[in-house]
Amino acid sequence: MEEPDLTVGPLLFAEPRVLAVPADNALAKRSTISLEAASDYRHVTVESAPGSWVDRYVPELTPKGRSIDRAALVHNVEDILMHTAMGDTVSLFPVHVTRYYPRPGIVYLPVTDMEALPYGMVWRSDVENDLIRALARVVRELGPLPG
Repeated sequence: MEEPDLTVGPLLFAEPRVLAVPADNALAKRSTISLEAASDYRHVTVESAPGSWVDRYVPELTPKGRSIDRAALVHNVEDILMHTAMGDTVSLFPVHVTRYYPRPGIVYLPVTDMEALPYGMVWRSDVENDLIRALARVVRELGPLPG
């Protein structure tokens, strides 16, 4: 999060990445995918999301500097899955999507060359109080969930 009115607290966990591909796409036969290979395909961009957030999900460039086409404009996760199932796009997600959004027309492939997506505590800076600081302290002391 890169918002001036928000405080970023401790890391809760980080999730590996997957690429959603149409089940009838040649990529669906693979067991894994690299971001380099995924850059050959069109990706989505979420209209209402801040640019820094979109960049964490779908970077503009691969690790080797290849451009990633983020031309398909979507509004929500259902739009993303629809465009993917129809073969218009491929879509990068955190791995929990495989559990909560299974679709018969979509195959999820582990991405081998992307860092895990971090999830942490975030709160409005203007409402920070003793309870928030105490919770953040406990989370720091316990450390992130394994995995």
